[in-house]
Amino acid sequence: MVIAVGLSVRFPITSVSPLLADIAQAYHLSAPGISVLSAIPVLLFGLASPLAPLLVSRLGLERAITVLLAALALATLLRPLSTPTLFIGTIIVGATIALLGILAPQIIRHALPRRGGFWTGIYTTSFGVSAAAGAAISVPLFHLLDDQVGAALAAWGIPLLIALGLVIGFAPRLGLGLSAGPQRGGAPAESILRARGLWAVTGFFGCQALIYFSLTAWLPTIAVDRGMEPGHAGLLLAWLSVAGLPASLLAPTLAARPRLRTGLIGGIAALSALGLIGLAFGPVPLAPLMVAVLGIAQSAAFGIAIALIVFTAPSVAQTASFSAISQGVGYAVAATGPLLLGLFAQAGIPWSVILVMLTVASLGELCFGIAGSRASQGPSRGAAPRPPSE
Repeated sequence: MVIAVGLSVRFPITSVSPLLADIAQAYHLSAPGISVLSAIPVLLFGLASPLAPLLVSRLGLERAITVLLAALALATLLRPLSTPTLFIGTIIVGATIALLGILAPQIIRHALPRRGGFWTGIYTTSFGVSAAAGAAISVPLFHLLDDQVGAALAAWGIPLLIALGLVIGFAPRLGLGLSAGPQRGGAPAESILRARGLWAVTGFFGCQALIYFSLTAWLPTIAVDRGMEPGHAGLLLAWLSVAGLPASLLAPTLAARPRLRTGLIGGIAALSALGLIGLAFGPVPLAPLMVAVLGIAQSAAFGIAIALIVFTAPSVAQTASFSAISQGVGYAVAATGPLLLGLFAQAGIPWSVILVMLTVASLGELCFGIAGSRASQGPSRGAAPRPPSE
């Protein structure tokens, strides 16, 4: 089930990016219109986050995941029907993906607590595979379907229906429905806003997401500005995801050992800074190597961020709220990255200088990450017992 969710939360977005020009032509969208369409998912990552705890309290975790996957599949199938449904469907896609990403740590914390690091790694790896598959398969699928944009977009609903079937089949075995409703018995839970490590984990999540979204928005442009051919520059974006796949599995697995977390975070921050500086000033032929370093750092950082949510949330019942704040605020901060980098570039600041400025986020990863690591090593509270199905 963790794999099914992880594989579902990126390709509905990354499969659109390679076809933006064709989408603009097919749906008669202007440049501002296609820009808005591209920005909607990231915007919804932040706006929809507060709904996650409410959804779990009303439906329970199992039903919430099922409803969200069903809505994601339906929106993906129906959004190509017309220009209005294209935008409405993209809004639903962005919101449901945001909520599924927020609830994933609660699935791991509730049903797989004794192997939280390993399953966090499995989730983040499937997340990366989903992103890479959407970007890599989108254009060949478009040509396979006789260059029909609507059919190419709707076809991605089929794997989502398969994922929905897997969740319906396997979720009851994990007992996820038991997490519905408020906690009973004992003293009232402390406000999640006062939870140990919440703002440190939020800061770490925001810094790693800011670097990632800045790179996904501007990496090809930066490479062309450095002298790389446009065709090769475009491939760097796919390479960023592919190069990081092993790290997305390994980093959260190692982070399950509390003594390794601080060292891992220090190494990730150092790799981020090294990759950014190397991309800014290194020889152009070394750009793929620097992008590989950044891919490793970013995939590891995302995996560690999810692991910190799993290990630091004060209880199973509060994991959704902890995750909603960490990811919601983090994505809101990250959304400023592409905008600021674009404004700096328009102001005439060289990309090399802008990339050096982006290393400040690497320093933020280091500081927030160390604080979050220390908070995650506090006494465990409210851990769920290992279910028989694990």
